[in-house]
Amino acid sequence: MKRSIMSVLIVAVMMFTAACGNSEGSIFKDGIEDYISTTYTLYDTVESAENSDRYARIYQAENTGLSAVSDSLQSHETPDEMSEINNGKQIFIYDNVFVTLTESEEDADNIMIEVAEQEFARNNYGPSFFEGYLLASLISNIFGNNWYDSRSRQCSINPERCYGGYNSAGSYVGKNSTPTIRGSSNRGGGVGFGK
Repeated sequence: MKRSIMSVLIVAVMMFTAACGNSEGSIFKDGIEDYISTTYTLYDTVESAENSDRYARIYQAENTGLSAVSDSLQSHETPDEMSEINNGKQIFIYDNVFVTLTESEEDADNIMIEVAEQEFARNNYGPSFFEGYLLASLISNIFGNNWYDSRSRQCSINPERCYGGYNSAGSYVGKNSTPTIRGSSNRGGGVGFGK
C-alpha cells in the first residue's frame, strides 16, 4: 500500500514538474508586466490626468535593438494584437495592458518600454498615438465605439491633456516634475498639466 501511494506521489510530482517546465502550460508563468519589470530597468513613471493613482511605467532596455526586445516580449507571452515596427516604434496589446516600444532618439540600441493599463490608455493617450500602428476600429472595439471621435474632440480643445507617449529625453505632453533616474535628475513628468 505504501509503495502504491509513493508511486502515485512520484508520478504526480513528475507530471507537475513537466507542466511547469512547459512555458505554455505553466501555472507559474509571469504576466507581461512582471516579465518586463524583472527584465528591464525602471526609468520613469507617467501619472494619469484622470486618476492620480494610475501610472504608465517606462522601462529601458539598454544596448538592445527594437527587434530583439520585441522578440523577447513575444517569446514570453503572445500579444492579443500588435503593430508592425514603424519609424522606431511598435505597440502590443495584451489582456488589459498596452506595451509600446520606442527607440531612443539618442541611440537606436536603447529602447524605451512603456507599460500602461487599458484605463490609463483610454483616458490619456490621444488618437494620434495609435495612427499608423493600430486600426481605429480595433481601438474603438477596445475603448468603445465613440472613443476615437470623443477623444479627438477633447484633444483639440485641451491638447495638453492628450498624452503622445514617452520619448528618450523624458519630455512629453504633460506636467513637469523631476523624477530620479538611477541616481540622477532628469526632466520629465506626467499627463495633466501644461509645460
